[in-house]
Amino acid sequence: MVTLGGVTALNLIFASTSPDPSTTPTPGTVDLPSTDEISTWFDGVEERAAGLGAAAIIAIVVWLVGHYLIKAFAASIERGTQIADPKTLAALKKARIRVPEADETEARLEAERRRQRAHTIKRVLDSALALVIVILLLMTVLSVLGVPVGPMLASAGILGVALGFGAQSLVKDVLAGIFMLIEDQYGVGDVVDLGEAAGTVEEVGLRCTRLRALDGTVWYIPNGEITRVGNMTRLWSRVMIEVRFAYDTDVEAAKDAMIDAVTAAAGESESVAAALLGDAEVAGIESLEYNAVMLRLMCQVNPAMQWDVQREVRREMRRIFAERGIRLAVPGDAMVVDSHARDTDDLLPPDSPRKRGAEQPTDADGKPLPPPSDDVDGDGESD
Repeated sequence: MVTLGGVTALNLIFASTSPDPSTTPTPGTVDLPSTDEISTWFDGVEERAAGLGAAAIIAIVVWLVGHYLIKAFAASIERGTQIADPKTLAALKKARIRVPEADETEARLEAERRRQRAHTIKRVLDSALALVIVILLLMTVLSVLGVPVGPMLASAGILGVALGFGAQSLVKDVLAGIFMLIEDQYGVGDVVDLGEAAGTVEEVGLRCTRLRALDGTVWYIPNGEITRVGNMTRLWSRVMIEVRFAYDTDVEAAKDAMIDAVTAAAGESESVAAALLGDAEVAGIESLEYNAVMLRLMCQVNPAMQWDVQREVRREMRRIFAERGIRLAVPGDAMVVDSHARDTDDLLPPDSPRKRGAEQPTDADGKPLPPPSDDVDGDGESD
């Protein structure tokens, strides 16, 4: 083996390849940039100020252009497709679809509905655009300052893969929210029933929907957990009041009284008169029950006004029924007591065995016998 002043060549090789203990990182530690390295990132910031200004100007321009496009898109949704448009009429004629007659009330309600939907979509798109622009502007500023953004992007990619596996419910909620907005299932101000909760929609987002229940409780429902939607204020609502009358009640008189109650409620309250969209209707006898005849009143009203109208109509019904002597049905297990009767025996029929002074017939063993009957042969008729 070759020696150089007592030091072998092998020792020189090992000495040159062995790491310096002072510079070897300790396992489990993270190499953070030193203050000198951080100071070098900001060297020559004055020369790169033009790049920072250009990035800010580009972000502002992108925001203005995006905001204008979103505003135009929302305006197109709010405007809707005009039925009198020649292209629309040609398409309907080609598809052999008959054009219905225009209804001013339905057109007004549909316009209000489109306005709410356009407002919701515009707000969601503005938030998404602002988030994207802020992230891009931040990355651009860091790149201009000399901060290495490559590791950040790589980390973001790894984080995205991790979120893809661990946040599947979040992706489900966002996709459900997008389709909900596209299909226009409900909007801010609607009264909906989402299964687990019901109330007024206060906020519609891509991830969850916020409801305000009747008792004031605020519910947050993830969009991915909504399996059914019952919208009680879409375009118009309907008043439906069911009343059960006694069997001997004049049905026509009861129908007239129910319709007159709607007219009286509209005359007493301006809000009820403004909410009515059509004439009240009582189709006829809806059901024959063992102790009642049921009639149903229906009337079309403005969205979310059915509960106010129903309360006013019920109040007028109670007054009109009392004035016209129309009796409601009494449940079968109820007991009607005449307040003018001086004794409970006065309520019993004359031949009742329970009437005072009447003796109950008994057999030889003392067991009570049924009351005497004139039907000897048992054919159901008196002999």
